[in-house]
Amino acid sequence: MKKIYLFNLILFTTFISCQNKQGGNLQTQLDSLNVELTEITLSDKGDSIDMTSVPRLTQKEYDDLQLSKVKGLEGYNLWDLSMGQVLLDSADGMILTIQIITDGEITEYLLSYDKERNLVDNLIVAYEDMVEYYSEVSSKISSNKITVQTVNFTYGDDDQDEISDTIVAKYRITPELKFAMY
Repeated sequence: MKKIYLFNLILFTTFISCQNKQGGNLQTQLDSLNVELTEITLSDKGDSIDMTSVPRLTQKEYDDLQLSKVKGLEGYNLWDLSMGQVLLDSADGMILTIQIITDGEITEYLLSYDKERNLVDNLIVAYEDMVEYYSEVSSKISSNKITVQTVNFTYGDDDQDEISDTIVAKYRITPELKFAMY
């Protein structure tokens, strides 16, 4: 019985030790991704974007990025979609943003792809309602952490009384390049 207990203890200790080493390497890998974007905010861009000069996605780009799998993009056509920023492009995978730009609003999605360039996850990281200003989303990405702030505005009858609710959600980028809330 003592032999079995000792064997299990050694096995457990070895398992934990390997997990800790793997976890350390994993954190090093995530830190080495160095996905640092101080701010993704569309509130500063909304007034300055010339809607007619923004390069739109081609059908090939749309297909290559597998955008038909992204919930929330239904109903938009290629004219509404534009490439944002490539934040990571390595042998481990890719993280980039795409923008939906219409006459009244701008939305930015964060997309992740595995090493085979299959779509892994997506997340709305920026939004601005340029017409009615009911909602605004902005994000900060630092290393493997994403902070998404959503501000919802409510206006009184005379448009002088403005109330807002702010929601902050925090995500981390997993080794599989998923956006996991924490």
